[in-house]
Amino acid sequence: MNRNNILKSSILMFILGLVTSCGDLLDLEPPMTQVTENFYRDQNDAFQALTSAYNILNWSAPSTAAGSPQNCAFEIVSEILGDACYAGGANANDIPTTGRINTFEMRVNDPAPEALWYKYFTGIYRANQLLVKIDNIKFVDDNLRTRYKAEALFLRANYYFDVVRLFGNVPLILTPITPADYGQEQVAPEIIYKQIAEDLLEAINAKDSEGNYSLPTSSLQLDAADKGRVTRAAAQSLLARVWLYYTGYYQQNQLSEVSAQDIVGYIEDVIENSGHDLMPNAYDREYTLASKTSPLFDVANKNNIEGVFEIQYTDLSKWGDWKNRQGCLGNQAVILWGMRDVGGAYAAGWSFAPVSKTLFDRFEANDPRRLATFINAEPAVGDNDGEGLNYTKGYQNTGFFNRKFTPLTANNCRYGGTRELNYRNNYPMIRFADVLLMGAELELLYGDKAKALSYYKRVRERALGAGSVNLSQNQLTLDLIDKERIYELSLEGHRYWDILRRGQDYADKILTNGEPNEFSVVYNKTRAGLMPIPQYDISQSKGSLKQNPGY
Repeated sequence: MNRNNILKSSILMFILGLVTSCGDLLDLEPPMTQVTENFYRDQNDAFQALTSAYNILNWSAPSTAAGSPQNCAFEIVSEILGDACYAGGANANDIPTTGRINTFEMRVNDPAPEALWYKYFTGIYRANQLLVKIDNIKFVDDNLRTRYKAEALFLRANYYFDVVRLFGNVPLILTPITPADYGQEQVAPEIIYKQIAEDLLEAINAKDSEGNYSLPTSSLQLDAADKGRVTRAAAQSLLARVWLYYTGYYQQNQLSEVSAQDIVGYIEDVIENSGHDLMPNAYDREYTLASKTSPLFDVANKNNIEGVFEIQYTDLSKWGDWKNRQGCLGNQAVILWGMRDVGGAYAAGWSFAPVSKTLFDRFEANDPRRLATFINAEPAVGDNDGEGLNYTKGYQNTGFFNRKFTPLTANNCRYGGTRELNYRNNYPMIRFADVLLMGAELELLYGDKAKALSYYKRVRERALGAGSVNLSQNQLTLDLIDKERIYELSLEGHRYWDILRRGQDYADKILTNGEPNEFSVVYNKTRAGLMPIPQYDISQSKGSLKQNPGY
């Protein structure tokens, strides 16, 4: 769960984690020789500590205990776990742990779960460090103290949400721990979710000395240098996502003290008052054909009106160190999505997570999101958008790839460094389209059905045109909303969690695919969709941590 060097690496490391996301960080003096006893002194120290907590968001290739980087970006792992993608890679032996993730045959010593566990508990540790120190730090502007605290609470909640979704049974740690404290015991998941809710509510409701909310309303209020920092809309939206997942997966009717009516109110506030909106012309077909990416996912349009919370990536660090990929500020997931040995506008990638043809076939040919979501590398046949590309077919090749995040020659690093490590594509962790669809679901179940239909129509008609939705409010169903989530959010890391929150029987039905040979997947209900607790961390805890069922 923790490492002997975690104290040094979390606060005394080279802190450049957000660059363009958290202020003018390139001008910060890295506190390489500081120790925690004399570090948390003033407002500048607090900002650097906050930045180190943000930095974990950028870990798209986290390392194991032995320092081995793993190609396990959360969004790619989520899609390989789900029904959209297979494992892929060069061949069946290219990162075998990825294949076992795809087939629900993970082992307790597999490196990817260990690296993910380490990533999230490092993030929790860094947030805890600031939260326990912040009240005694000298601030020139005390309102900044309240804002930094709210941001740290959001980050801790976000890291806990990811780790509890992945592993289910985890310890609750709210203060920094030392190696002597490694014998932490897991707590019931509802306790973790209660803490997540409390952290997010405190962040949402934090106020400055004049009674105004401490967090900016939305990212639209942030200067360019601050894009990627936490906002009130991001915290409310994350709370809605947590609420839907917890109540669905665990079959509950509310999350801690947050009722259905409460969460409807929070999502309505984001939709009606944040200023976020759907990006116009997001899926323009001619633009996509010419640029090989849609306007919505073009790096030129990062942090647009639709971006409620985006993880920021940059090529400014000119990174080239393959051994320390956690220090990299580029989006290392991008290279995994790409086609092997392709040329022209597409840059070569590693062909992981090839896309299922079944998913491609779910899209109507007249839906512009099909072209905006998928690259069909095979020859054109009818209206299949085939491009007839010359590329090397990898393992489990289907001919379909993720256009949203594929590496493009135009996005290769501009300032030097290693190409594969320096893609500047942001990851839109929360998009306004997702907020609208969460709102549609919540209103349909617990609120105003007219609003549910309105939110649904905004998303679908953005793609298919005004008047394309001919439904009454009584005809809108959860299945229709779920399908729209597929059309709108495919390959962004959400589908697997949408499946799990509909129950284990549903997960078994959807994820056991009945396909032949290397494409076959059989869902393991005994494991309930969870990863194994890493054996390394069980050993470090001297047996205090217990293995998940089915492993």
